[in-house]
Amino acid sequence: MRWDSVRTVALDDVDLAYRTAGSGEELIVLLHGWPQTGLCWRKLVGPLAERYTVVVPDLRGYGASGLADTGYDKRATAADLSALVRHLGHDSAVVVGHDRGARVAHRWALDRPSEVGALALLDVLPTRVVMNSFDRTSAAAMWHWFFHLQPELPELLLAGNVEPYLRYFLRRVLASGAVDEETFRHYVAEYTDPAHLQATLEDYRAGFTTDLELDEADHARGLRLRCPLLLLWGAEGGLAQDDVLAVWREHHADPAAVSGHAVPGGHYVPEEAPDQVLDALAGFLGGRPNR
Repeated sequence: MRWDSVRTVALDDVDLAYRTAGSGEELIVLLHGWPQTGLCWRKLVGPLAERYTVVVPDLRGYGASGLADTGYDKRATAADLSALVRHLGHDSAVVVGHDRGARVAHRWALDRPSEVGALALLDVLPTRVVMNSFDRTSAAAMWHWFFHLQPELPELLLAGNVEPYLRYFLRRVLASGAVDEETFRHYVAEYTDPAHLQATLEDYRAGFTTDLELDEADHARGLRLRCPLLLLWGAEGGLAQDDVLAVWREHHADPAAVSGHAVPGGHYVPEEAPDQVLDALAGFLGGRPNR
């Protein structure tokens, strides 16, 4: 199914780019991670659009979206999406997030619970859990978090080297065909602009500062998710040995509302296991989209 062309809405402090598909009464918002854009959902949009109005934004500072003077913490990014949903004439949405987009989705559901009717998070643990559990093994596996944290150095070293850097991260899915070369070239093009590259690095830096502070404060005062929560993670990815459901149940007001399972492949769940994601969403939300 063909997506609509890219549209842009001017919000208070950023121009947000998004695509839509379908015309269902219910809205579903798909939030991408790093090093991708909204195009990572290309295999799911058509089937989902048979039932929903599907909205696929590029997060602030990513892809075709603009740069923001107010920073790239998850609260600010979630506020963008809240404004986008209202711009589209809706009060709430089903939200599906992967990687960085899942962290934004988590913050959105905490800050504005009435706006997130159901939440699906793909291959992610809560920011505070990740930050408080680093050891030699996990820090070695997630070395890029600490590299991206450094001021100015990543921008300096990655200038002119975006293509090999992204190819390193996506080498497995490129080899398997889960990400085709045309899509990869799109990702490279969108991250090559120095200002947009820096914005995506600021997203990581916010994780160590504002995002962590907000998550810790909210957790300490007992704030928990309240909407139905679906969790999916790669059976061959970094969360394969974690008790993902148990961790997220500690971050939910009703542990019985938390469900999920591993899916084939690694970290890049929307691109590696689209059929399994569609099936899981169908069971979670009711109704099975055609493929």
